[in-house]
Amino acid sequence: MQQAFVKTLRWIPLFFALAIAPASRAAAVEATPYGINIHAPQGDELNALLDRVQAAGIGWVRIDFIWYWVEPARDQYDWRVYDAIAAAAKARGIEVFANIAYTPAWATSGAAVTGVPDPAEWAEVCSEAAKRYRGSIRHWGVWNEPNLDKFWAGNREQYVDVLLKPCADAIHAANPAAKVGGPDLAHLTSGDTDWYVWLREILVDAGDKLDFVTHHVYDSDGHRDVGDRLDGSTVFGNRPSLWDVVNPSVEEVLKNAGWWGKPVWITETGWDSTNVGESQQAAWYGGLLNDWLTGNPDRSWLQKIFFYEMVDGPPAGWGILRADRVPKPAYDTYRAFIAAHTPQQDDAAPVGSTFPGVMEAGQPLVVRLTFRNTGTTAWTDADGYRLAAAEDLDPFTEPRQFLAPGESIAPNKEKTFVFEITAPEVQGTYHLRWQMLREGHDRFGTPFEKEIQVVAAPPAAERTLHLMGDKFRVEVSWLDSGNGRAGFGRAVPGVDPTGYFWFFDDSNLELVVKALDGRPLNNHYWLFYGALSNVEYWLDVTETGTGRTKRYHNPPGSLCGKGDTSAFSANGAAASSSVSSGMMVGAPTGLRELPLESPVTAAATASCVADAQTLCLLDDRFRVSVEWQTGSGATGKGMAVPQSDVSGTFWFFGPENVELVVKALDGRALNNRYWFFYGALSDVQYTITVADTVTGVRKRYRNPAGNLCGKGDTNAFVP
Repeated sequence: MQQAFVKTLRWIPLFFALAIAPASRAAAVEATPYGINIHAPQGDELNALLDRVQAAGIGWVRIDFIWYWVEPARDQYDWRVYDAIAAAAKARGIEVFANIAYTPAWATSGAAVTGVPDPAEWAEVCSEAAKRYRGSIRHWGVWNEPNLDKFWAGNREQYVDVLLKPCADAIHAANPAAKVGGPDLAHLTSGDTDWYVWLREILVDAGDKLDFVTHHVYDSDGHRDVGDRLDGSTVFGNRPSLWDVVNPSVEEVLKNAGWWGKPVWITETGWDSTNVGESQQAAWYGGLLNDWLTGNPDRSWLQKIFFYEMVDGPPAGWGILRADRVPKPAYDTYRAFIAAHTPQQDDAAPVGSTFPGVMEAGQPLVVRLTFRNTGTTAWTDADGYRLAAAEDLDPFTEPRQFLAPGESIAPNKEKTFVFEITAPEVQGTYHLRWQMLREGHDRFGTPFEKEIQVVAAPPAAERTLHLMGDKFRVEVSWLDSGNGRAGFGRAVPGVDPTGYFWFFDDSNLELVVKALDGRPLNNHYWLFYGALSNVEYWLDVTETGTGRTKRYHNPPGSLCGKGDTSAFSANGAAASSSVSSGMMVGAPTGLRELPLESPVTAAATASCVADAQTLCLLDDRFRVSVEWQTGSGATGKGMAVPQSDVSGTFWFFGPENVELVVKALDGRALNNRYWFFYGALSDVQYTITVADTVTGVRKRYRNPAGNLCGKGDTNAFVP
């Protein structure tokens, strides 16, 4: 009954970021049996429909994941529709069952949409989808009603060998936590469409590829007839050779095919209210729900029911909302049933954290720990819901973390607790255990557990920069969530008031910091830093005379520096504060990379010669120079200061005032490229020119006026 593939696609913008890699969803969340078909809505329609789904307590939506939308041309992906759906569903705590189907014209020698695809191309899109949405979509269906010619032009064997097996293998490989369902057959018999033949042979030939069976069952005579199609007893139920004489029930086919006792979902069923009336539609909804989802042990084999559909698509009236999104009686019946049959219970499951596996003694970090509400009660501070350490003891932080006053975490929603930890001074391995708690009751749900190894920290002198004659002291704490390690930055003094930090290797500078006396301009001291690293870090600045402190946070993935022209007031009255990503001067204004110039073959045998305006990096392979221009029109060349074979700095206006730090890395072992990074302490306009003296290729990077963001180019030069 799927019709979404003929709808007009309306593109919508994507503003989407993931800060924490989610873990597997809790079984309690996925256990809800209530589903609805929504196709692939976009824009305002998407949000309006999902708001209605959430309000009814419906835990699942089935969507049409249309291949020819996602990949209109070979290897040219456009995920915007499904990025938006996945994000909107996750924000509301709604699970998604994505039915991937429908061939683009370029991928088949047959008809677009229904044609038999190239198996490798089909497997690739299945894999890419499973990888992209591993944090938000874990349940996938392989095609829709393949026993109908209007959806699948191939035969049953091709469904198994071309669609089901390659796609299921690709999804399982891309996301081992993912589940694959099928074959989503139409419960019809005519010619080669006989559902019972398709279902039995698919399960015999490829049942090991499926995690759950999906099926569509309709009957215009009401809910009891749908029930008969599902579990009725027929005269030849155990004799497949006679099923053409008397068609079997779904239960009889499952038993004969060896699937009995394994998960089964009905992913389409319902009634068209334009034919049966809205009141009758609602009555049959209630009847089917009462027949199958009230604990009858004989009918417990059916795990989920997805009604067709959420909103009417005129002239048909299958929806539980009218075309103007006004609820029909069936919506109210569905919502009331769910409310009456959902027990009140506390439950929770951890879904992500940024806790490292290794820290240095005494190191401070800000971590994030996310729990999903997998119960049926809302969490509020007023009701005593907390995040609590085991036995009310944690050597890294306070044993209670609180919700904000007035905050409410509804069922299926997530709460991210953000709090500071400090590694103990004693080295060793510590076991952390955190769990949700309701004060006056008990801890509940699955706990989060983590072992952290605390190792020796460098002496304070090795991790502290002293700027402006020790007026300011700077320390850096970093966290690399990619490898689970954290540590202190190691300080490298420069020409005061500038200094540097390295994180992983003393030849590889990651951060440059400088302080300036801005009192003649605004009665404040200024603080600038520029980054060559996109790991998460915290920069703590202390004014030694007053003890005032300020913290700056670089989120993971960012290469932007900061320029705080109000860092410390000269009168000493400012309180300690923390700055995350707001600011200050130098907000990003469109950093761009200039086009590659053509290789200069005459220079291919030249080598780099360092001078006052030229840095030579990576054994003199790369020559780096800078030209700058102020807002008033003054121009000049950056003055080079080598730091190591891979890094160096430039100053523009005075040797004590570093404006730019650059570095080159050999990334050939990872992607067969040389990499180039730069971090800025200046927001004037400048252009960096990097030349490969072996190949003669040059690359230029232009920083527009007002920008303090650096750049990391991991495809800078081909060997």
